[in-house]
Amino acid sequence: MRHLYMNGGVLAPRVADSTTNPAAPSATPRIETIVRTAFAAFTTVAAFAALIVVFAIPVGAQQAAAAKSSAAPKAPAVAAVPAAVAPQVSNDSYNLAVPSSLRNAPSSATIGQLQKTTNVEVIARDRGWSRVRIEGWVPDSVLVPADTTFRANLSAADLRADPAAVRGKMVIWNVEFLALQTADPLRHGLADEEPYILARGPNSENALLYLVVPPSLMGTARALQPLAKITVTARVRDGRSDPVGIPILDIQTLRRIR
Repeated sequence: MRHLYMNGGVLAPRVADSTTNPAAPSATPRIETIVRTAFAAFTTVAAFAALIVVFAIPVGAQQAAAAKSSAAPKAPAVAAVPAAVAPQVSNDSYNLAVPSSLRNAPSSATIGQLQKTTNVEVIARDRGWSRVRIEGWVPDSVLVPADTTFRANLSAADLRADPAAVRGKMVIWNVEFLALQTADPLRHGLADEEPYILARGPNSENALLYLVVPPSLMGTARALQPLAKITVTARVRDGRSDPVGIPILDIQTLRRIR
């Protein structure tokens, strides 16, 4: 439809414009609604997919770990072993009310006599008997090694005569101290730089001896003066060492004779 309008006082025809017609429906709101609806649907689907991924992965990992654990060989269970119960020991101290015999076992033969008021320490009890420990002093001269290899009558000549038979035997000898020395490679049977006492004896024998000094007795050995009389408990290492056949013994105890 054509309309007339004033243009500078002149009537001119006007073409109908749907964009300016308030009665004409617009397509823009409809397109925006469709876009919003599609975006909301897409967001919902994406969120649901994310939930599936979040929950599916841990469940799958747990199932895989459970399958792996069941497939792995199980270590056998170790039964708890009860600790051994230590025998009850008494450390009580007592004084003897009357003189008493000392025995090495209940109802066995007497091995000594204890005077009245002797102090003893009870270390075990058995059916009316008490095992006791006592302390006291005795002269060195009455002591002999409890070692079964002890031989009281062995001489330096015996060691040289049969070195193989006397190896490892224990002796107690009174000897004369000559010097504290250090071994060199020329003395077979001694370690290089091993400390030893050069002595003469035993007793009245005029034989040279190598007496090896352990670290625990080095202080005592260093304090000795030449020609001092000493008593040694020693074990035979070599009854006739090369090159000149001097016996070698390892000192166990060492004391100077007063």
